[in-house]
Amino acid sequence: MQTENSAVAQRTGVITRNIVPMFSKPDCMSEQVTQGLFGQMVTEEGGQGDWVFVQTWDTYRAWVPADRIHILDRSDPPYASAGPIAVIRELFVDIFEQPHERAELLTKVTISTEIEVARVHEDWVELKLPNRRLGFIKKQHAKLIEKAPIQTVWLPEPRKLAETAMRFVGVPYLWGGSSPFGLDCSGLVQLIYRIHNVTLLRDAHMQASDTRCRPISGNKLAAGDLIFFAKPGEQDEAKISHVGMMLGKDRFIHSRGGMGVIITPLDDPYYTSIYHSAAQMRLKTLDSGGGAPQD
Repeated sequence: MQTENSAVAQRTGVITRNIVPMFSKPDCMSEQVTQGLFGQMVTEEGGQGDWVFVQTWDTYRAWVPADRIHILDRSDPPYASAGPIAVIRELFVDIFEQPHERAELLTKVTISTEIEVARVHEDWVELKLPNRRLGFIKKQHAKLIEKAPIQTVWLPEPRKLAETAMRFVGVPYLWGGSSPFGLDCSGLVQLIYRIHNVTLLRDAHMQASDTRCRPISGNKLAAGDLIFFAKPGEQDEAKISHVGMMLGKDRFIHSRGGMGVIITPLDDPYYTSIYHSAAQMRLKTLDSGGGAPQD
């Protein structure tokens, strides 16, 4: 990758918009390959004009307009990496300029977003936004945690993964989408797992080749397992082009082009014809995640 302004390489920044498209080239007419979400950290690896080439939290690399991120001073810690943090629990949450619902709406954020907390009021949480403004959300819409660089978090139970997945039924399909505003197949699976504290890689073939994946046979599938698809006869993991997550032993949830997030029987003839493999994650905690439903 040839870039300009190499002096800016390896600076860290934070996404300041609720949804930021990221592209394969420094051109908004090129392919959207993923999205950056409010408060997520990126590493700037180069630039070209008004664009920067970044690595995202899940090691993906893409181009993004420079005005969509705030570059941190080298002495600044990563955004929302320590201290009191609000983890968004609802699919969509409004951030207001003042602590009342008739105040100006600043933006909407999505589930699993982590935002620094300035103060906690009776019914509202005052936030320190990544663009250095203050904002307010209803307290009931967030899980408040005291985040530390090293901490113990709960890893997901299959039942919880399935419960979370069901919340996304009906979300529209979007190529490169990674939020409830629109999801592609791997974005859906990645988001479900991230809500439960586990970082997956971005694309379906990357998820299939993850060293934490333990291959399993089709008759042993259970909730939370990943199921992969490719063109008939393709055995190479690099050719995998679709992924879903099992809800039990006989149906899976996935985001399908033209249909959005749907539930499909495992014995559906079309998906039987393109079935490639299945895997169970040997889970490790890579980040603190959050936003999972509680009992």
